Amino acid sequence: MSIIRERIKLTGQDISGITFTLGSNDSFLGYQQEIDNLTQATMLDLVNPVVDVETRKFKMFGHTIFSFMFNNVPLFTAAGFKPSEISGNSLNMLNSFFTLDFYDTYNPNTQVKIFTTYLTKIGIVPVYSLYPNADNQLYYWYVPQSFVDIQTGTTTIGYVKLSFYNAKSGRTTIFYNQVNAALLTPEKMYFKAELNVVNKTWKFLNLVSDKVDARSMTTSAAYSQRIENTYGKYDNTKQLYPSGSTYNYKTNKYITPSGTTVI
Repeated sequence: MSIIRERIKLTGQDISGITFTLGSNDSFLGYQQEIDNLTQATMLDLVNPVVDVETRKFKMFGHTIFSFMFNNVPLFTAAGFKPSEISGNSLNMLNSFFTLDFYDTYNPNTQVKIFTTYLTKIGIVPVYSLYPNADNQLYYWYVPQSFVDIQTGTTTIGYVKLSFYNAKSGRTTIFYNQVNAALLTPEKMYFKAELNVVNKTWKFLNLVSDKVDARSMTTSAAYSQRIENTYGKYDNTKQLYPSGSTYNYKTNKYITPSGTTVI
């Protein structure tokens, strides 16, 4: 840090007039300007800058059925949920969700994720029919305008990866594309999709009977842990309150005086 040395002549009556700048630079800024600059710099240090990503809404073209299968069974019980948890809307079910990630290519070494959307209203059975004006969170895709602007044609191809977060087990299930089951390349994990940047619509390609046949991938423990490491985690702990009814400032503890009934 640089040090600014100045010689100030005092008369004995103007000592209260000595001022110091807020920064280390000896500039010609006014006091209010210095305060504003310092406030702005401090705010950016404490709060992450807001990134305003402009998006465009794309709606589904035609009709599509999403079928998610856990261990080749289209039921949430195959994912480890009890029938009572499914029908009773337990917190385990309410906090579980599907994730749809859209990439520019299926090559994991060069791909860029364009956007992510979620299906949190998972219902009773993991089968979802999408049609015009359907009440489903996957019907609309919100595509960044920056991605739309760089397209030179009327359509562009992308690759969709699907997964399911199980709030009961805390694990993530990865799905593969049954149409690509015989492939030995990373494309097996993706569903090919087309965006029409003119009509603002989207659709899947190479489907059988308009069905997205997503089946759970049997993976090793090491691979599953690698997927888990991509999620931010925190301890969702409950606050423990003192059991006493009266605070004793001498002992810094809560107590229940004798003869007092705690309700």
